[in-house]
Amino acid sequence: MRAYAEGLVLALISIVAIWGAWQVPAASPGDTWAGIVPFSASIALLFLSGLLLLSAVRQPAGDTGQEQDNGATLQIIGLFIIALIYQQSFRWFGYLLPTAIAAPVVFYFFGVRSWIGLAVSVVLCPLIFHLIFFVLLGVYPPYGEVFDLLSWIQG
Repeated sequence: MRAYAEGLVLALISIVAIWGAWQVPAASPGDTWAGIVPFSASIALLFLSGLLLLSAVRQPAGDTGQEQDNGATLQIIGLFIIALIYQQSFRWFGYLLPTAIAAPVVFYFFGVRSWIGLAVSVVLCPLIFHLIFFVLLGVYPPYGEVFDLLSWIQG
């Protein structure tokens, strides 16, 4: 029963996310649609919810699924809180500073304990994401209201 509930909740979240991605305005001619990444992620989430529901259907009636790690739920909630704070901080601090702070936190959260690796992620993640989204895809970076590292670097 739990697998059904999880699959249905995930499907509902993905449908809401697909609707939200469709609310992103269309790209001007020659530009890439800014909603392509959230739309693709939402479709992938819907696919995963379908797989979860399919596995729930195939699960034997007597199997309760208690062998699943209950700590995973806390990790998912923690990651959701980190993502929410990360996304909300764009408004005040632009893109680079929140990414430089969130990247090592998430890497640490997923088990990376190398201080060198975490320090490199502070620089490499914002740089790589900046190149992918703002240079290659042509999406405009969000600028911060309080402080924006990108405008400070550009002068």
